[in-house]
Amino acid sequence: MNVKQALVLSGGGAKGAYETGCIKALQELNCDFDIVTGTSIGAMNGLLVAQQDYDKLYHLWETLTIEMVLKDPLHFDLSIESFMKNTGLIKPFVKSFMNNKGADNEPLKQLVRSLFDGQKAKNSPIRYGCCTVQFPQLKPLEISIDDMTVDNIIEYAIASASCFPAFPIHYINKQGYIDGGYYDNLPIHLAFQMGATDIIAIELNQEPTHSYLLSRENIRFIRPSRPLGGFLDFNRDILDWRIRLGYLDTMKSFHRLKGYQFAFRDERIDLKIAKRFHHAILKYEMENNHHTFNIDDNTPLLKVLLDNTYLDHLELEDYFIRGLELYMEHHHYQNDKLYRFEDIVHDIVNLEFNDEDFRHLNLLKKSGEMLKDLTTHQIVNYFLSYFYNTDQPQVIPENIFYKEYLIALFIYCLKTSL
Repeated sequence: MNVKQALVLSGGGAKGAYETGCIKALQELNCDFDIVTGTSIGAMNGLLVAQQDYDKLYHLWETLTIEMVLKDPLHFDLSIESFMKNTGLIKPFVKSFMNNKGADNEPLKQLVRSLFDGQKAKNSPIRYGCCTVQFPQLKPLEISIDDMTVDNIIEYAIASASCFPAFPIHYINKQGYIDGGYYDNLPIHLAFQMGATDIIAIELNQEPTHSYLLSRENIRFIRPSRPLGGFLDFNRDILDWRIRLGYLDTMKSFHRLKGYQFAFRDERIDLKIAKRFHHAILKYEMENNHHTFNIDDNTPLLKVLLDNTYLDHLELEDYFIRGLELYMEHHHYQNDKLYRFEDIVHDIVNLEFNDEDFRHLNLLKKSGEMLKDLTTHQIVNYFLSYFYNTDQPQVIPENIFYKEYLIALFIYCLKTSL
């Protein structure tokens, strides 16, 4: 059987920067594609991939601003501060929006037409396809480059990204088109129609577009380890963060790096710590589930560890990784950097704490103060102190602070294993 590899790119507006980081990693991994399909921003990114204009793709997202997308844009993050800051821009934006029946995205169209080359796409060994929807018929159109002309290839990419009513309807030969995301935001089906046998599909949301296709032998999903934010958020720092995250998530997907919420070099894991942490969790959940007349299957600590990993179970080394990640989240480590396990272990080993919080919280309990007034740091320190002083009565119930309990448990297991 002739294997044909396809790259499938999701729609998602400014979140498309993430796909750029993914594609950069895929190039480094020497992934070659016979087919590329996309919807909306994925259709635009995909056309540059089909043209094999990777440098243009990277430069576009490294320099893109909202002014290059919209005329009279609003830099708006839905906060009252942002609203007040942009009051002078609201009137021209609304006027433009009403006149164009959507935000004026003419700058984006001009940008796309300057970057895309219909002839180059036609002659490329990578076959291109995109998804759009005819308007007002609301009839989906999955179209491959074989059914496009040199002149309208670019127009179909624009049509796929015409997110009506935010953007105006796009017309090709008097036929209106709106965003392909209204039909299929991740056109895997189109890729198979075009002859793909193996697929790499890049999502821009954490929720899967096609959940029934997960865990298939010939489909690899790359999904963001963090929420990517708003589809019209073109803040430069956010775009750069998305690019870096896409790169790291892709390397993790191909097992060149480790981690789920953070990224670590592919190095040896101290299984002694992992085993101790795993055993402590298992012991806790067995004790809380094993009753004389009733056996529950409640695994709250395991559920916290599985959260935001896309996993349905954990291998032994995953207990170590997730313990580190919970600690790092608690201490606000940057999530778009590459880390070494030993460096985070070193941080934990050198972590100083005392049992002042433990004694203080006993006093709080006696004085009747509310648990809601406690900080996360206090709660973690309390549980850590408790593990070192198990002869003391437990004041704070762990069943309303499972994450803090796990962080403290991991720190305790690590420190007492070394």
